[in-house]
Amino acid sequence: MAAKLKKSILLDCGTSYAKVQYMDTGRRRIVPARDILRNPDRYHVAAATGHNAGVKPDIRLNELVALAHGGLSLIEDKNFTLLDCGARDVKYVKVKSRKVRGMDWNTECGAFTGQVIELLSRYFDMDPSALPASSGRLPVVCGVLGMTAMFDRIAQGAPHEVAFAEFLRGIAFNCETLVGRPDVLYLSGGLCENRTFVNSFSCEVKPLGRFVLLNGLLHAIANPSS
Repeated sequence: MAAKLKKSILLDCGTSYAKVQYMDTGRRRIVPARDILRNPDRYHVAAATGHNAGVKPDIRLNELVALAHGGLSLIEDKNFTLLDCGARDVKYVKVKSRKVRGMDWNTECGAFTGQVIELLSRYFDMDPSALPASSGRLPVVCGVLGMTAMFDRIAQGAPHEVAFAEFLRGIAFNCETLVGRPDVLYLSGGLCENRTFVNSFSCEVKPLGRFVLLNGLLHAIANPSS
């Protein structure tokens, strides 16, 4: 019997979740990263990016490069700043005159903030996108230390929801500082779906969703010399 042909995919495999696009249909889905890592030979990976992209792809693209390509494919502005907030770190690109003029990531102040937000949401059974408005802000040095500060606030008598909102404002403040406080900030990643986080910035935020790096893979394949 002939071997069954593997489905070809594009893959953005992060720390917690993997974003997959099927090459034959264009359909996209989000699955736990462990599902990909436990079955690395299930698919033919045409191109991959992300922290866990070492799954024998034909093409492997650096995350910052994929983010830049994704921004250029989705954003029409001549100049823009694009920030990606992941489970493990935060990263950004700055584009001037449609050319990348700066890119970097932060694995210290941004360490595991996305993952901690998900863990806290489950622990307290709270919807992090529907928290009360708060003018307070916790000093979030990293996700783990920020969680410690949040529990200290709760011990002092603050409601869980208020302490969580202050934790998110602390993350947003760090992110905004990292990218130089632009007037407009494009946002990529799972936190695009968190209304409280998006509203915690002092600048205008334009969420692009969770598939920006997949768009970056497509753009990079179509424009190999750019």
